[in-house]
Amino acid sequence: ILRVHGRKVPLAPNVDLRILARGTPGFSGADLANLVNEAALLAARKGHRIVAMADFSEAFERVVAGLEKKSRVLNALEKATIAHHEVGHAIVGSLMPGGQKVEKISIIPRGAVALGYTLQLPEEDRFLMLEDEIRGRIATLLAGRAAEEIVFGKVSTGASDDLQKATDLA
Repeated sequence: ILRVHGRKVPLAPNVDLRILARGTPGFSGADLANLVNEAALLAARKGHRIVAMADFSEAFERVVAGLEKKSRVLNALEKATIAHHEVGHAIVGSLMPGGQKVEKISIIPRGAVALGYTLQLPEEDRFLMLEDEIRGRIATLLAGRAAEEIVFGKVSTGASDDLQKATDLA
C-alpha cells in the first residue's frame, strides 16, 4: 500500500518502504496515504525535490502524535518531570510481557494535550492481548506516574491520560 501511495512521490535512495511498513501496523490505507502526503509536504517546505527518510520520520510523528506545539513553553521543572515520566514508561514498557521496542522519547509538546510521549511500535498487527500483556500495558501506563513519585516525591497532572487509558484497559 505504501508503494501504491508513494508511486507519484520522488523518493530518496535512503527511503526503505519495508522499514516504514514495519512501523505502521494498524494503519489504514488512508493513514498510509496521509503519511506519504505529509512527508512530501515536509520535503517541499524544505525546498527538497525528493522525499527522504527523515521526512517520513517527522511525518510519522505528526500523524501519530500531532503537530508540534511551539507555543507551549515549559519551565525547567516541567521538562524534568516530563522527561522522567517518559523514561518511566520506556523502562517498564521494554521489560513487560508483550513490551514493544522503544523507538523514541520526546518532551516536545505535540497535539492537543501531549507534553511528551514515548513511542513504542508493535512488531506485528495484533487483534488480541493476553492477560499478562494487558497487565504489562497497564504497568507501562502507570510507570510514568511512578517515576515522577520516585524522583520528585510527588506526582503531577501529566498522568491523567495514562490513568484513563489504564482504566479503559482494566
